[in-house]
Amino acid sequence: MSKSLPEVVIFGSAKPVTCAVMDGSYRLRDAVNAVRPGTVRVEIVEIDRPFAFVAAIARVLRAGATAHLQLPIEGWGNSLVPGFAAFAARLLTRKGRIAITMHEWTSLKALRYLSLIPDLIAADAFVFVSPRQRDTFLSTPWVTRATKAKSPMITIGPNIMPARIDPERVASERVRLRGEGAARADLVVGYFGVLYASKRPDLLLRATAALHRQGVKARLLICGDFLCDKPHDRANFFELARELGVSDWLDFRGRIDDEGELMATLSAADAFLLPYADGVSQRRGSFQAVSQLAIPLVTTLPEQPDEFETMPKLKAKIESEATALLALDAAPEDFAQALVKVAAKRSAAFGVSLDTIWREAAERYLAFYDGLAAATPAPALHAAPAE
Repeated sequence: MSKSLPEVVIFGSAKPVTCAVMDGSYRLRDAVNAVRPGTVRVEIVEIDRPFAFVAAIARVLRAGATAHLQLPIEGWGNSLVPGFAAFAARLLTRKGRIAITMHEWTSLKALRYLSLIPDLIAADAFVFVSPRQRDTFLSTPWVTRATKAKSPMITIGPNIMPARIDPERVASERVRLRGEGAARADLVVGYFGVLYASKRPDLLLRATAALHRQGVKARLLICGDFLCDKPHDRANFFELARELGVSDWLDFRGRIDDEGELMATLSAADAFLLPYADGVSQRRGSFQAVSQLAIPLVTTLPEQPDEFETMPKLKAKIESEATALLALDAAPEDFAQALVKVAAKRSAAFGVSLDTIWREAAERYLAFYDGLAAATPAPALHAAPAE
């Protein structure tokens, strides 16, 4: 392997306000390098330069290293480039290894799904981050038995780790969020994460409006923002807030990069609302992040009853009396009532420590990378030139 490259290069996007996958890529790099320094590097590639995209992967492969893609990344939008890039790079060389971590499979959009078909030929192995995604992949009829056999599940940790939270900052945020006079809120509902369809941002507003109809003056705190390539979603969100009459009760902070400020702000909420359209799951970094705080939570039922069997701490969190799990099709009024109920059980809420997850993930990824390196060379595709 070339001495100018590390053993593994994770490719990603530098576009702002991307999904948590890129945040997780940097966390994984840091976790692996803490165990084995210099093993992983993150390299930025963008879809507007497809030939450079393919060339970057091919360069890593020719050096005998592992090219690692984490998909899907919202910074790459719905482009077909990432899906075909690994296949195109493999056509250029037989060397190196290609690994792809799939953060979604069951809910992939049609174009993304189809664009991954060539990768099933080119990739040496896939990794999944939740049992549901992996189980669905394993049941896909056109995935070969050999590919399925090389597709482990490796749980990743939260993108936000609570360092020491300043109690004075939390107290100040509580005063700010609560407000005063006629604008004083009875309940502060917190949300953390990137906003897009499966997070149901409209339901956040509708549940807030339902609380007001029920006589509860609720303020909605949003710590996160919409995807940079979907500007209309943000405008539509604020327009819906106006239509529902809750604009004055919306505290939209956007993305907060400083972790201390972020966790102090979130700690000022009375309850969290995470209404995932596909159910809460261990792959959701936003759920992992807020689970570290001793604050009540309302979210949606996991689609698989054993979703958290491998993560007992998170299992305890969702089974807590300060957590309410609602059906995916629950009405905004149901979410509103659940928020009031769990907020009243604040004393029963607890935070869980997840600081070991990234270390465990690093060890498993190192074993995974080492296994790829020790395996036989990737099969030659007919278009690959002799090297």
